[in-house]
Amino acid sequence: SVCFYNTSACRITSAFGQSSLHQPSILSGSGSHPSLQRYGDARTNNSVTNPMLITSHAFSTRRPRAPMMRDLHSVDEVIVTAYEYLDDMSRRDISAVWARIALLMTKRQPRQQSTPSAVGEISFDDMEYMLYTIFDDTVNGIEDCGAREITETTLGMAKIVKILGQQSKRRGEVSSRVILRRLFVSKDMKPNEKLFQLFAGQSIDKLDRFDARRLSNLAYAYALIDYVPEFDDGSDLFDHIAMNAVDVKAELNAQEISNVLWAFATVNKSHAVLFEAMGDQVVAFEHLGDFKHPQDFSNTLWAYAKAGVNHPKLFQKVANYIVESKSLDRFIPQDFSNTIWAYATAGVRHPSLFEKVANHIVESKSLNQFYPQALSNIVWAYAKVGIDHPELFEKVANHIVKTDSLNQFYPQALSNIVWAYATAQVSHPKLFQKVADAAIQREREFSNSQHVANLLWANAAMGIVDKQLFLSLVPTAAKLINTYNNQDIANIAWAYAVAGVDAPTLFNDHFINKCVEKEDGFETEALSQLHQWHL
Repeated sequence: SVCFYNTSACRITSAFGQSSLHQPSILSGSGSHPSLQRYGDARTNNSVTNPMLITSHAFSTRRPRAPMMRDLHSVDEVIVTAYEYLDDMSRRDISAVWARIALLMTKRQPRQQSTPSAVGEISFDDMEYMLYTIFDDTVNGIEDCGAREITETTLGMAKIVKILGQQSKRRGEVSSRVILRRLFVSKDMKPNEKLFQLFAGQSIDKLDRFDARRLSNLAYAYALIDYVPEFDDGSDLFDHIAMNAVDVKAELNAQEISNVLWAFATVNKSHAVLFEAMGDQVVAFEHLGDFKHPQDFSNTLWAYAKAGVNHPKLFQKVANYIVESKSLDRFIPQDFSNTIWAYATAGVRHPSLFEKVANHIVESKSLNQFYPQALSNIVWAYAKVGIDHPELFEKVANHIVKTDSLNQFYPQALSNIVWAYATAQVSHPKLFQKVADAAIQREREFSNSQHVANLLWANAAMGIVDKQLFLSLVPTAAKLINTYNNQDIANIAWAYAVAGVDAPTLFNDHFINKCVEKEDGFETEALSQLHQWHL
């Protein structure tokens, strides 16, 4: 077994690369372990000061059953309760601890120092001891777990890692969160790979006992932390999950199929056999009402596009289902964005689908619920497949222009938006000016050569020349010269030529040498652009 907290040696071991920590001094140096008598009973919200309660707890031959985790409402309550009842908890009970902690971490917690909790105020040392004790017990008992317990434990811990990554470390962070960071993530916020590798090894030994739901959740867990455990035979965990998922494909429901495919696409595992089998299974559904949430099939489509796997029958069936739906009110902005982006990326042109979605968006009272990336993806997709919808482009442009600040728009979103309008030949000067102003202010954030090239090309293509924009991006464009592909080089040169902006620090001998190096890769249109620049 692997022990993280070695009580006999009074230190936390470093089996998985954890830093060694001295055993905390419990109860003000008494040497005792944290006790229910100190923190109260989380089940009743009462401090255990009643002598009868203490006596009952101390001398009873049969301890009360551990409370259900779902009945506890703070992370501290879960930790104290799990520690107190640890010896009486089953593997299933312990797996539920990590699932509950993950869930409660997304909710507002009582302030540790000023707001009394059901378990009272807990010292950092006591919290550290309790959490490490629970953690050690979990790790050491993982080999005794079945499919459900392994999956629930792994998924719970993966969600904790994800939450910690999304919420940066801050001053005054509660002690439980500080300790969870030590347990689950490294200084660069990567997951504790040795821990998840151990769980992966235990999983594949029992994978033939995993039902469809457990396989789906296991893949989803590792995708959340973007980690693909590899084994000595050259295979990885996702290889094993794929083959087992294919075997039980008929048992997978719509959400489970969506989760599996999303997971594989997220970790860049385009397993052809799996994607073909899952697509066939969806097509075989009598109707797509089995997809209870639009997110399920939008994520499914996104996965195929992201993985670069074609399945025409799947895309056709989903598109027809959406078109035939009476209402799209169940869709949230992200569903529209993922769905339309997927069709454009996969090169599947379905005019009726695009018309239905565009009409719904246009008829919406407001676009305030659409995140910047969703707006960018949507107009990019329509331009990419060449489907015109002037009302949609007008509504999106007007919304962006009225937005107080574009600070929430990443450089890629800014670039893609103007590229979409230029490609679709939709003129909206106020939009281009708004984006140009934002790009000028944030030119140092543009670190991708394609984003720079597309932004400049779009302005030049629409005859909208903001010389300040072109001049401000000269240093950035020059710095990225070694990363441009052939089309980017041609677009940059052509854009500055059309704009009439002189940029000797960009178009120097180094730029010309790059053109010469790539001369065999230029297509006719790109050569024409370079010729115009040269003139």
